Amino acid sequence: MGYGNERTSGALRKLAAMWMALSLLGFSMGRGSALGRAALAADAEAGETFRLEVVSVSLPRTRQRRVFIYHTHTHEAYQPDKDQPYTPTEKWRTMDERFNVVRVGEELASRLREAGIFVVQDTSDYEMPKLSTAYSRSLEGLKKAAEEGYDLYIDLHRDSYSKGNGANTVSVDGMDTARLLFLIGQGTGSTLDDKPDWEANEKAARIISDALNERAEGLSRGVALKSGRYNQQAASPSMLIEAGNNQNTLSQALAAMEPLARAICRYFDGLDAF
Repeated sequence: MGYGNERTSGALRKLAAMWMALSLLGFSMGRGSALGRAALAADAEAGETFRLEVVSVSLPRTRQRRVFIYHTHTHEAYQPDKDQPYTPTEKWRTMDERFNVVRVGEELASRLREAGIFVVQDTSDYEMPKLSTAYSRSLEGLKKAAEEGYDLYIDLHRDSYSKGNGANTVSVDGMDTARLLFLIGQGTGSTLDDKPDWEANEKAARIISDALNERAEGLSRGVALKSGRYNQQAASPSMLIEAGNNQNTLSQALAAMEPLARAICRYFDGLDAF
């Protein structure tokens, strides 16, 4: 009995040492954790034999990542419902930030901050005084942000409904969730020399989009390349994200922000691995 106990104690000491070493290297250990980062099994009775299974690795970030969120079309709003009524300034739009796309950006910012990411959300009303010139005003805000330096620039919008886009929601953890679309401007429709680094922007968008669809198939409608610039020439990696459409409710758009935040974290984890 004593010999068996000694062997078991030695096995457990080695197991503890392995656990500590992996933790210092950035492996997140946890049996049956919600994130499913790692699973570890050991048969102490078998003496010195261990089985260590790493499901995924979350490496420590080299520095705190920085995200800038803004809203060129600040008044874009969602399908009103009895739980979230709002006063429209025009159809599908409101200046009330509790109910327009600014509220959705606040949710995304909150989720990213919970993950340890530094976030600035620019809530400036870029639509006023005229919607058609909103991009010229948001460009100035984006240029200032680029001078400060961020790792990701997101212009968060609300799309217009189209039957051709398929299902309007997907289920994520049992919740009706608005679908997301990534727009990347190539600048081919502009006569100006200043073009976006669209390849870099597209690469970042596809990583985030793929991570969303791993979470729930169809959550991302994919990455669309466009001829416009969407101000993406001013900073990189930069992307326009459509968070649902005018036939979604605000609640459905808000539900998409937790998966989006996780997907952005996955993108940053990939950068930190190299």
